[in-house]
Amino acid sequence: MVQVTRLSWIRQVTETNEADRQETAPQNTVPGRRVPALLISVIAHTLLLLILALLATESPFGIQTRFDFTATNAVDPAVESPQMQLASGLSPAPPTQVQPADTSTRSSQPNTLNSVSETLSVAHAEPTKEPMFNTAQSLQQILRATSSTASAAFASTGVDGRNPTRRLQLAKARGGSVQSEAAVERALEWLAAHQRPNGSWSLVHDTGDCDGRCRNAGSQERFDPAATGLALLAFLGAGYTQDAGKYQDTVRKGTYFLIQIMEETPQGGSLLYQSDRGMYNHGIAAFALCEAYQMTGDPDIKRTAQLAVDFIVSAQNYQGGWGYLPKQPGDLTLSGWQTMALKSAQAAELQVPASTIFRIDNFLETQQEPGSAYFGYTKPGQESHTCTAIGNLIRMFRGISNTDPRILESAQFLNQLGRSGTDIYFNYYASLYLFHIGDPFWSDWNPACREYLIRTQATGGHEAGSWYFENPYGKEGGRLYTTAMAAMTLEVYYRFSPLYQHAEDPFEL
Repeated sequence: MVQVTRLSWIRQVTETNEADRQETAPQNTVPGRRVPALLISVIAHTLLLLILALLATESPFGIQTRFDFTATNAVDPAVESPQMQLASGLSPAPPTQVQPADTSTRSSQPNTLNSVSETLSVAHAEPTKEPMFNTAQSLQQILRATSSTASAAFASTGVDGRNPTRRLQLAKARGGSVQSEAAVERALEWLAAHQRPNGSWSLVHDTGDCDGRCRNAGSQERFDPAATGLALLAFLGAGYTQDAGKYQDTVRKGTYFLIQIMEETPQGGSLLYQSDRGMYNHGIAAFALCEAYQMTGDPDIKRTAQLAVDFIVSAQNYQGGWGYLPKQPGDLTLSGWQTMALKSAQAAELQVPASTIFRIDNFLETQQEPGSAYFGYTKPGQESHTCTAIGNLIRMFRGISNTDPRILESAQFLNQLGRSGTDIYFNYYASLYLFHIGDPFWSDWNPACREYLIRTQATGGHEAGSWYFENPYGKEGGRLYTTAMAAMTLEVYYRFSPLYQHAEDPFEL
C-alpha cells in the first residue's frame, strides 16, 4: 500500500512539472535543445524509482541471493515438489519360493515407523529454509571444491582382481598372505551359514540354524537391508556372484531379497525399510546392488540398481551430504556409503548426475577446516579418525593426487594411530585409504592390521570364522556386522585395483 501511494505521488509530481514546463516554454523552442532537459528528467525519475523499490524490498540490496542446491529428481524431472511420496502402496509380496521375511527382529520401540510413506513424511514434517548464499566463505568453498576436481567422474578402480583364480596372487603381491585368504574364506562360510531362509541377513544373527550358538547379536532395529548389503559386499569382494563361484545361490537369494523389498517412489527405489535411520539401509544395500551389476551386467539387477541410485540423488541434502532420512543434514559416515554406491554405479555405467557429484565436493569442504587434513563427523574441528579416512578416501576417488600435502599429512596421522583393537569400521576405511595411497604408508600399516585380524578370528564352535570386538559400534552391529567388515578389510588387496601402482605388483591390468 505504501509503495502504491509513493508511485501515485511520483506520477502527480511528474504531471504537474510537465504542465508547468508546457505553460512557460516559448513556442518557438528548437526540438534539439529540449533533449538534455528530457534526459535529466528521465534519469532523475529513474533514480527515484530505484530508491523507492529498494526501500520496499526485504533484502537491503534488493537482490535475490539464494543459491539453489536442491537435488534434481532423476526419475521424473517433471515432479517439482521435493516432498517424497510413494507411487503406490505396499511393496510387492515376495514370490512363493522365497519365505516371508522374519519379523521377529523388528524393533518394539514405540517410535518405530510403520511405512515408508510415514518415514518420508517425518523427513519433511518441518521443512527447513535453505541458507542464503551471501558470504564470500561459501563461494570460496564451492571454488575450492571444484578447482581440483574439474570433472564429475570418480577415479577408475577396477574389480577384475576379484577373480578367484588370481586372488591369492594379487593378495600376496599387495601385502596379503595365504593365512589372510584362508581367514576370508572362513568368514564367508560363517556368513553363508547365517543367511535367513528369505535370502536376507539380520544383525540379530542367532536365529534359525544358529539357534543362539553364536553370541553378540546386534540391534533389533530394522536394519535387514544394511545387514544383507554388508554380507553381499563381502561375497562380491571375494569374487563370488550369483553367476560364478561356490556361493552362487547364497548371493542370488540375498540380491533377490533386496530387489523384492524395494519400494518404488517418484524419486526412485527406496530401501529405507521403514527405519528411522533408513539411509544406512539404503546406502549399503544400494552399494551392494551396484557392485553386483558392475560384476555381472545382469539386466534384472540393472533396473533396481538404477532406481536405488536415483533415490540417493533425490535424498541428497542441499549441502551435498546425506543424513538418517532423505534431505536431512548429512554426516560423513552416512555420506561415505552413499558415495561408494555412486562410485560403483558410475563404474557400472549407470546414470549419476554430475550435479550430485559436485555437491559431494562441497559437502567435504563443510566438514574440514580450510587447509586442514582432518575431517569431522558433522562439522570441522572434530578431527574424527574414521571420518578423516573416509573424507580423504573420497577426495582421492575424486582425483586428488596421493602426493597432495593434505593426503600425506592425514596418512601420517593414521599411521601413527595404528590399527584399532576394537573399531573395525576405522580399520576398514583406514586400510582402504592407505592401500590406495601406497608406500611407505601402506607397508607400515598393513602387516599389523592383517595379523591382528587373522589372530582374533574365532576358531571354535558355531562362531568359527567370525569376529566380534567390544565397542559401541560393535554392540549395535553385532557379530554379523563385525565379521562382514573384517572380511572386507582382508579383501582390500584385490577388492579395487589400486589408484597408484604398487611397486611390487606385477599383475596390474
